[in-house]
Amino acid sequence: MIKRLANGEDFCQAVDDLTKALDLEEEDKNYHYLLPNGVDSIKKAFGHSRVLTSKVFVWANLNNSGSYDAAIIFLKNKDPRHGVEMFSEYIWLSSNPRAGYKLLATAIKFARDNGFEFIQMGCSEKSPNKDKVKSLYKKLGFLKDSETYIARL
Repeated sequence: MIKRLANGEDFCQAVDDLTKALDLEEEDKNYHYLLPNGVDSIKKAFGHSRVLTSKVFVWANLNNSGSYDAAIIFLKNKDPRHGVEMFSEYIWLSSNPRAGYKLLATAIKFARDNGFEFIQMGCSEKSPNKDKVKSLYKKLGFLKDSETYIARL
């Protein structure tokens, strides 16, 4: 069941469930270069009802066993380069492929219904599904805008 998470307790439970289901604390499951997954940091930053109803939008799939097996997080932010408000994907994780696409469709419908003009999606280069995700974005009409690089100083 797809559910919008608007309180800190549900949000933190979803983060914990997905961290466990996807082994996100294991070094080889970290889909980013140089920086570890910041599970506690994400919970502290976004796990508040006020944030989850105004600037951070989260949907998750609650499975039949009562745990979350997929989630998508979007941020509402004004892009200073272009002067427009963006609906920007922050994280999209799933151990349940069927729920993963439903989450994206739900988020896109929400963005349209709430007057967002632009949506921004990303993909980590270390993700084992990066080619599938990039192909999906192209099929949905997304245009590749830029690439980001990181280095240790």
